[in-house]
Formats: sequence, C-alpha cells, structure tokens
Amino acid sequence: MSAKIDETAFRAELARRGCAEPVLVVWEPGRASVEHAHDFTARGLVQDGGYVLTTAAGDLELGPGDDFEVAAGTLHRETAGAKGTRILSGRLSAG
Repeated sequence: MSAKIDETAFRAELARRGCAEPVLVVWEPGRASVEHAHDFTARGLVQDGGYVLTTAAGDLELGPGDDFEVAAGTLHRETAGAKGTRILSGRLSAG
C-alpha cells in the first residue's frame, strides 16, 4: 500500500502498466474469499467501505483511497468490511 491515490491517477497508472480497463468489484458486508492465488498481478483501489487483504505477511486493513497490489502467485484471502466494499480492480500480466 502507498499513500492515498485518486481514481484518475490510479487509472493512469494501470494504463501505463498495460491494463486496458479496470473493473468495479462490489462485495456485500462480511463477504470473504477462500485462500487463493492468481496467475496475474492484481492491483486495486478501495473506493468505498472497508477491505482486509490477508497474506502470509498478515492482515492489511484498507479503506477509501487506499490501494494495494498482490503479485501473481501470492496466496491471499479477501474480506469485505462491515459496510461492504467497492474496489476498482485491474489485472496486470504476471511478467
């Protein structure tokens, strides 16, 4: 996670890194994923609500304006906060 970033800067960064169009992911309160990994690097910007990203390094609690990146192959779990979450998400190539 880095300093807060706005949507325009986030979209520009994704475009520079080869992500054509990010998608909006909306999760209801408390929704959680099972532990999994992707064959791509995931980049996200929390727009509303809360979000917890869990990796071997521990829990990363995120809120509006926080961004994150999960490298391809990294085992992780995701949990929406008590009010749900909205995340702008982009997929980057693994290489």
